Amino acid sequence: MNVKFAAPVSAGMLLAALMLTSPVSAQTTIFNTPDFRQDRALWTAPAYYLNNTPAQLTGQAYNSVPLPGDTGQEAASREYGSPGTGRVGAVNFASPYPYATAWEHYRAWLQEADGGTQHTPTSLPDWNERWIVDGGFGGASPASDFVAYLTPGYQEAYVQDLKATIERRIWSAQAFCLPRGFLPILTAAPMEWIVLPDKVLTIGSTFTEVPVRWIYTDGSGHTPEELAYSRWHGESIGFWDGDALVIHTNQIKGWSGGISEYSDQLESVERYQRVGGTIEGEITLYDPVVYVRPLHTKLTFELDPEADKPELRPLYNSCTDTNGPSPKVHMDANGFHNELLPGDPSYWNSADPRPWATWLDESDRRYRAYLEAGGQLGNNSNIQQGE
Repeated sequence: MNVKFAAPVSAGMLLAALMLTSPVSAQTTIFNTPDFRQDRALWTAPAYYLNNTPAQLTGQAYNSVPLPGDTGQEAASREYGSPGTGRVGAVNFASPYPYATAWEHYRAWLQEADGGTQHTPTSLPDWNERWIVDGGFGGASPASDFVAYLTPGYQEAYVQDLKATIERRIWSAQAFCLPRGFLPILTAAPMEWIVLPDKVLTIGSTFTEVPVRWIYTDGSGHTPEELAYSRWHGESIGFWDGDALVIHTNQIKGWSGGISEYSDQLESVERYQRVGGTIEGEITLYDPVVYVRPLHTKLTFELDPEADKPELRPLYNSCTDTNGPSPKVHMDANGFHNELLPGDPSYWNSADPRPWATWLDESDRRYRAYLEAGGQLGNNSNIQQGE
């Protein structure tokens, strides 16, 4: 038999192949490892995640099979430890464009559009409806594909987040009443697009906040550099290329690690165009601290099929409605206004730049102690937050 290899086989590919031919019970996976940090060599192997996509891993936090008629998060639920359907290379994260920076990218498209289309109020595209996002980061690829696209420090933060999520130890920015940040608000749903002659607004709806973006299309450009500063959602400007909207965002306040986190060097270029009942979009992310090269993905918005139901209209939500005006202020057992102090259960330091990561580390420690005491992987129903 004459065998030919199209390309050299890497150690990672060989390791993944060996894992796939081994019994599942003998594999080291994100589900059965007591310490994911010891598995660094496996983080980019699809078998480590049992070929689950990021969305499939997140769904396993429910540890259940969706029932007929389930919607939203329940519809995406999966059994803990179940195999996934991710296909290696199903999503190509590499940017198809030759640009080194977001600003170069944006300026090139602006030049190609001859400075942009100058719309009148009557010629503006009609996007003023309610939309649900379909698609985003990860797609049909296994989680390993995305991990391989991150720099080493951010790989660790992302895998930690995945493991904690599937075990229902979910700590994130919004758990501390902090804004979700730039990337999560891109897919906040339902979302409304409000198209005006000089700007475009997007308004999302979540349980903890109402994220808003102002995208200025009046040609005024960005804030002068000497007056610029980092902002939760960055600063966005744009132009119309016919009926397509092109956006450049900079001055983004950075978070460290994972898909929903990024450095303060992140800049992006987006392009959206309505096609019938959808808004087809794409985004290219430029962040040399986080990504091994510029990252590109598709974003599609579909008309909300329940937009005509008054009871399902988006509501204004504020995290302080349920968490109080300060993360350390609470009502004590006697009904008095009180404040947590260092050493008290559930105290967290508001000056901590990554409080959720601090608690993920603590959560890892407590979970390992639980396992060492005889607890079972994935069965954490008796673990209580703050204990």
